[in-house]
Amino acid sequence: MSSETPTEEPQTPSKEERARIMKSATSALMTALSVTVLWLYFYNLVVHKMNPVLAFFKILDGVNDLVIGMMAVVVIGLGIVVIFTLTTLFSQTITNLHSVRLLEDLVRDYLFQGQYREFFARMLTFNELPAPESPFPRHVSSTILVLTYHYVIAWFYVVVFSECLYFAAWSAGVYLDLYPESMNTIPLFAVAVPFTARLMAYFKYPYADDYAGFIPGILFVVVLLLAFVAAMSGPFQFFVVDVANRSEAGFFEQGALLWKFLQDGLMIAFYPVFGEVIFFYLQYQRLRAAEEKDEADAIEAAQDAAEAAESAESLG
Repeated sequence: MSSETPTEEPQTPSKEERARIMKSATSALMTALSVTVLWLYFYNLVVHKMNPVLAFFKILDGVNDLVIGMMAVVVIGLGIVVIFTLTTLFSQTITNLHSVRLLEDLVRDYLFQGQYREFFARMLTFNELPAPESPFPRHVSSTILVLTYHYVIAWFYVVVFSECLYFAAWSAGVYLDLYPESMNTIPLFAVAVPFTARLMAYFKYPYADDYAGFIPGILFVVVLLLAFVAAMSGPFQFFVVDVANRSEAGFFEQGALLWKFLQDGLMIAFYPVFGEVIFFYLQYQRLRAAEEKDEADAIEAAQDAAEAAESAESLG
């Protein structure tokens, strides 16, 4: 007999209950609309210093301003949600040692089957998905695609966290005197921040999830500040723009720093991918050792059985 308790279905309200709910909903809606109209009326009186008659007829203009302002807030909010969701999702894939296989299963079982809602729902709860039988993908193409995913995301962090580090240095009043020979320093630190979380997961560090959860917060705050500076046309010089425009006579020409940054980034962004290769190798060696142990145990069991049979025959 199953021990699971049946889930209770939500009860449909009766006609009387629905009428009572509708009455309270109508009252709340009319009150909210009245408060909005009165607030816009007094706003025109106090802020725009209109006379009472003109303030009344300008209420519709206030509604238009509210709608436009709300649309701007919604667009900014959606951008924040997208940035935070993407960074949080990548952080979850970093600390989950089965992320490669899970991504393959989600893409093949849901995305390629047209089940987009289910795919995105499971991606948002990536860390809650049950662990598969092994961390290895089922198909070669999946391995290539997922490793490509790690490389692309690593490039994202190389660029964005380089901007973050440059912004932090600028905020602290530190001038970074960059040269082609030292251009790999910033992207190294940039990719080390997320890759550290992966290393923690490899070594089963107990606070890996806490560290990874800290990364989206850092990125979120700094990217928000960078967007704010850009929107306000502040005096801040962005890292990519600065290295593209900086030059020094006798040492390097304009654009040399940016070119060196891109060259270094090609290798540095591959470090997390190479980390996955090493992880696969270690997991493969572990599986191979387990198979060899099983074979040795089977041979030993067969020998014990043969010896037992011989002993039985000699006694008989």
